[in-house]
Amino acid sequence: MNITIFAGYRSAGFLAYLTSNTEAPTGTDPILFDTEAYDYGDNYNPSTGKYTVPYNGTYLIHARVYGWDNYASHNIMVDGDDVAYTKEYDNDEMAQASSTSIVLHLVAEQAVTVDPEFTGTIRGALTYMGTSFGATMLYRD
Repeated sequence: MNITIFAGYRSAGFLAYLTSNTEAPTGTDPILFDTEAYDYGDNYNPSTGKYTVPYNGTYLIHARVYGWDNYASHNIMVDGDDVAYTKEYDNDEMAQASSTSIVLHLVAEQAVTVDPEFTGTIRGALTYMGTSFGATMLYRD
């Protein structure tokens, strides 16, 4: 098997973040991260909140969500199916931040999103250090 490692500049991937507070979408709607720090291949769509996988391969997916006076639980979804769930709480007290990272084998054209599992306000930030969503291709098939 021949595997190509993409660890350098311009590998497939993106980093998007939320720049202002917004209400958590309801139902199965994803969070719309409105600003991109980078997007190699232009595969993240801020109007839909979807990252469309450009190549078959292994990806590191990361999501960080900050709530505002509420839980910050969230799902990472692939084609509408939960692949990772993070619920943040401590002794039944509300925690206002959650973070999830997962390594997945993905197929070209699959859609990856972050869906909140709470109602209320999602806290935005002025930089990518706040509520954010990203992917990095580690290996290409």
